Amino acid sequence: MERKWVAETEPRPETGPGPRPEGARRLQRMGTVTMGVSLPREWVGEHGLAVGSPVYLRPLADGSILLRDRTAHEHPRVAEIQVRIDRPREHLFRRLVAAYLDGAQEFQVIELAGLSAETRSIARAFVRRTVQPEIVTEDGDRLLLRDVSRGGDLDLAPLLRRMHQVVQRLQEEAGASLGGASSRASPEEWTQRDDEVDRHAWLIERILTLHAAAPGSGTPTSFGAIPQVLVVVRSLERVADHAVQIAEHGTKWAESSPPTRLVRSVTEFHAQARRLLADAFSAAESGDADAANDLLDTGEALHEEYRTLVGNTLARRSPSAYPGPGIVDLALLLQSIDRTAAYAQDIAEAGLDSGVRGQLQGGPPTLSRSSPVERGGMRKR
Repeated sequence: MERKWVAETEPRPETGPGPRPEGARRLQRMGTVTMGVSLPREWVGEHGLAVGSPVYLRPLADGSILLRDRTAHEHPRVAEIQVRIDRPREHLFRRLVAAYLDGAQEFQVIELAGLSAETRSIARAFVRRTVQPEIVTEDGDRLLLRDVSRGGDLDLAPLLRRMHQVVQRLQEEAGASLGGASSRASPEEWTQRDDEVDRHAWLIERILTLHAAAPGSGTPTSFGAIPQVLVVVRSLERVADHAVQIAEHGTKWAESSPPTRLVRSVTEFHAQARRLLADAFSAAESGDADAANDLLDTGEALHEEYRTLVGNTLARRSPSAYPGPGIVDLALLLQSIDRTAAYAQDIAEAGLDSGVRGQLQGGPPTLSRSSPVERGGMRKR
């Protein structure tokens, strides 16, 4: 009896494509005893599948085989967002991001008066800045986006490592501005790089949400439990923001012709903060509690150095020593470097929590002590 592949999906919107005629496909040898058949590219794309995505097969009584893109009881999480004309359009973008972080797989954007050009533009900006919903349909008053990434199947460790690499490069280039070197990146490129960090942060938070919602979900990565991973992600995102500010204020400060000795001091202070960030990430990645503990002490020493620099260059000097804009930019520059060191400490603290928790035998799957988030919130920008 001839066997057929039958692709069954959830009911389509009326605006979606209709059924396609059957076509013959040849079996191919995929191993010594395994046979396989390719799936239509269009069907794979429409259902958000990729290499490694699971599909589900069930033999039927008539000899055919039923192929699904999800189990019979699995339904996508749908976020329905209605555009309100009495609200700023930025609110639509924020709601889309919030639904994305909450694990939504489909996003229906509804504008009763008809989809405006601004609404379409915001939806495209959301698609561009996340990994990776795609616009599936645009029709009348409704816009449908669907997640085509592997979602919770993605490995977190490489994503975290890549995010750290991007942030570290941002900080390195920002440091070059302290000596008067102009940044090779334009303001638009700085924004794009900062958006790349946000894109990684949002994707990781989304994966953590999917892990938390999965029954029996364990620790998703070597960085520790979900609270520790969140500390690392949010700290890196803040450090990227401060890299942009360091570049901006460092360039303006350099234009005020500060003393060479002071430039060396500030440059070395920033280099120490960057080293602390790199070492803290390494300790968090490996769960090295002893190294993380030492790095917390290093961070405290950097905070003391910050206070010394502020006292020697700002508090005890006459305002006439520097042009007004130079003083303001120096103060904001030093503050951003100090904040970078503080966020690096948060990352080290997550590594300490993870390392201690890993040493406990039979302990509950919770933090060994409160995280920076629980102690009153992450240090603000």
